[in-house]
Amino acid sequence: MEQSGFEVHSVDRKGNDIMIRCEGVDDQELAHFGGLDLHVKATKALISDSQNRMSFPEKEGDYEIGSKVVALYLNEIGELLRNLSFDPEYLSEYSNIDLVKIFLENELKKPAIANVIEKDNVEIQQEREEIEREEKEMWAGFVEGAEK
Repeated sequence: MEQSGFEVHSVDRKGNDIMIRCEGVDDQELAHFGGLDLHVKATKALISDSQNRMSFPEKEGDYEIGSKVVALYLNEIGELLRNLSFDPEYLSEYSNIDLVKIFLENELKKPAIANVIEKDNVEIQQEREEIEREEKEMWAGFVEGAEK
């Protein structure tokens, strides 16, 4: 597979500049053009990495930081759903979270969507198993080294 990349130059809702640069393999499974697969991979990596950044706020007593972060992600997913609709104005009476709930209630029943999720879940499980195998090997190596 060939490496590709993209840069996003944006502004947050407070007016602060944001620049994101990503390089990696675009598998071209979702779309055969435009780097959409790499964009999704990068977003998933950022979401996954966010859990590594939550320990400090928890140590400071914010035990709801995980839920706050997830709520903000879901809210942005709702905004994405709104912007992808044919008529965003029609959805003005719904909150972003309402749109996420509607999506979960309806879209996940579609076979094409369910298949994408199932494939992703299989990959997630395989990754978990690989991490667990590596941790066991490292621990076994540590114990073996300590016994010598």
